[in-house]
Amino acid sequence: MLEIVALEKRFGDVEVLRSINLRVGKGELVFVIGPSGSGKSTMLRCCNRLEEPTSGSIFIDGRNIMNCVSSELNRMRLQTGMVFQGFHLYPHMTVLKNVTLAQRLALKRGREEAEARAMDMLARVGLAHKASAMPGQLSGGQQQRVAIARALALDPRVMLFDEPTSALDPELVGSVLAVMRDLRAEGMTMLVVSHEMGFAREAADRVVFMDGGYVIEEGTPDEVFGNPKTERARTFLSRVSSRRGGDDE
Repeated sequence: MLEIVALEKRFGDVEVLRSINLRVGKGELVFVIGPSGSGKSTMLRCCNRLEEPTSGSIFIDGRNIMNCVSSELNRMRLQTGMVFQGFHLYPHMTVLKNVTLAQRLALKRGREEAEARAMDMLARVGLAHKASAMPGQLSGGQQQRVAIARALALDPRVMLFDEPTSALDPELVGSVLAVMRDLRAEGMTMLVVSHEMGFAREAADRVVFMDGGYVIEEGTPDEVFGNPKTERARTFLSRVSSRRGGDDE
């Protein structure tokens, strides 16, 4: 469903991504982990050309989006739902309007159709009862779930999550992870950048470890967490486990 081939990204003289190759099969949940500055979020943003790659190819369901002109690119972007660290909700709009706006602008849906789809997606993330609320009346976890509903309402083929829980208080993280767990059970294809090691170990089909702009290793959660092949991955996972008091064990 998603394939990254020889992806490179430079900012001036700084090489951020170095020949990245990665495939995500239909219905797979793939977690990308690694230290800050390793290029994880840049890679994710290149997947729908929010960042323009320096070179390489990105295929969504077999279509190379690097060959898309601007009008085609906008249509292709609708196939990749994106959920960021920040919620990016419009504070002056109700939850319902936040979830209907992109549908009406990008998909040209009528009001009734867009609102019906929005209510279905809000129900999916457990927030149909908050449709008339303003974002400022919601907790951070609720706002992030609205952001997920907004992305799902556009009927994406792939969901990209960039640190979706990093801005949340610890007690609110679980509600967002529960939605992602449900999406996995329903067969949504997902590429997730996150530090939620426990969730990755429990739910991921594969885990990718990045450092210094490279994919250092990848494998099943048992392989990467239980028996990492490289010294760099062993050191990183040991430090993460130590900081969290072994909670991920």
